[in-house]
Amino acid sequence: MNTKTKLIALILFLALIISGCSSTPKSRNTSSESPTVETPDTTPGLKSDETSVSEADDTYSVVTPTETSDTDSSVGTTSDDTSAIDKDPDIPDTDTSETDGGITPAAETPELPEIIPGEEEYEEWYSNMLAASIVSTGNNARLKKVLEKARAGSEIRVAAIGGSVTEGAGAVVNKEGYAYKFAAAFERDYCPEGAGNMTFVNAGLSGTPSSLGIMRYDRDVVGLLGGAPDLLIIEFSVNDSGEATHGQAYSSMIHRALTDNPDCAVILLFAVFKSKWNMQTNYIPEGEIYELPMVSIKDAIATPYANGDLNDALFFSDEYHPKTYGHQIMSDCLMHLVGLVDREVPDTTSDVPDHGIKKVHYEHTSMITSDTTSLEEGITLDPGSFSLTDKAVQSMFFTGKAAFAQNFMHDKDSGNDPFTLKLNCKKLLLNFKTSSSKSFGLAEILVDGTPVTACNGWNSGGWNNCNVVSLIDAEESAEHTVEIRMAEGSEDKSFTILSLGYAK
Repeated sequence: MNTKTKLIALILFLALIISGCSSTPKSRNTSSESPTVETPDTTPGLKSDETSVSEADDTYSVVTPTETSDTDSSVGTTSDDTSAIDKDPDIPDTDTSETDGGITPAAETPELPEIIPGEEEYEEWYSNMLAASIVSTGNNARLKKVLEKARAGSEIRVAAIGGSVTEGAGAVVNKEGYAYKFAAAFERDYCPEGAGNMTFVNAGLSGTPSSLGIMRYDRDVVGLLGGAPDLLIIEFSVNDSGEATHGQAYSSMIHRALTDNPDCAVILLFAVFKSKWNMQTNYIPEGEIYELPMVSIKDAIATPYANGDLNDALFFSDEYHPKTYGHQIMSDCLMHLVGLVDREVPDTTSDVPDHGIKKVHYEHTSMITSDTTSLEEGITLDPGSFSLTDKAVQSMFFTGKAAFAQNFMHDKDSGNDPFTLKLNCKKLLLNFKTSSSKSFGLAEILVDGTPVTACNGWNSGGWNNCNVVSLIDAEESAEHTVEIRMAEGSEDKSFTILSLGYAK
């Protein structure tokens, strides 16, 4: 190779080296902004090396109670209206702000993915929380019999009854509520795969106490299940403040379930408000008398709150209802109870006491609606000027139908003939509607000619919701005449009798 050729080769070689040094790889962040570091979205309670199931969109929306104008009463409040509250509808939401896209949380709190139902490898604090939720496993004989039937593939009937927490309010959708989560986990863990041997009914109804629960029991629990339940969860601990029967309905419901089916396992569940209030101190003694398994969410979350493992932003969607994650905790607490009982030595089934702390006079409460064909013999009813049907009433999520479609309504053109009911009973409850529409007014109630109370169908915070008052509370049954009529000055107003419940 001559000198010229060598020189050309050297130049080409140097050019290749220079070109390689000046080339750099493309940046993974082509924008002018700093790169974003993504951290894994883990669920509190799960160990860090576990995988959790994310929800597609768990941003909750707050729907204000339906307002019915003076001229339009065709729109009711449905049960998937998650604004339905259980204690004081007049308390405004303080943690929401309105945007073009609707009502969203004012403080940006990312929703956490839910825990996998049945996950056993929890972090220590979560396991301790589940353990703290157990008030008592009670007499375990009945629950063990349910587990035995379930595993054998025999038919079992499971129900939950309570207020809006049981209905699923606060979760991203109602079916993410604790009752549905528990039913799914129970069937998965204790029923043979594909057996389909479990029937489940969620008889939760927003804003309602145990006095309305016992009124609905035959229709919404026994009727929808097709028979008495084998497993019944009762959750009224955040609904029963000021309840009309002063705890008798609650005790009566327990007694009814245990006597309808001697093998029925009743679990008392004590939900809690954001204020950390509930009525468990009133109702734990009832559970102790009946030797029932009991679960307290108030007790469960106390230590995690104190330690900073849990807080309101994680657990609650508003002042009253859990988020989906809170509902998952409730379900996990119930499943923890069932697991404990499953591992215990069997008890001998205890006898059902004659009553709990409270008497059980409401045990067999019958409901009266505008379907007069179902009236018991000896009862006479004249609706008088309450002959219309109110379409704007709340619905029950589980059925998708109005909870009290067969009602008695008075409006401005109805006149003022009284609603008259004659029957033999010792207890009588009235369930009436309150609306935020000022077209609703005051009705007065007389028993045997004597005024006993007056009920206002208008409330500034009304959302077409139910209200229960006691009209007759006697020790012995007797013949009574009940009259309901619009009060003076309200003759041209509306009022809706949703139902009545009586016990002999």
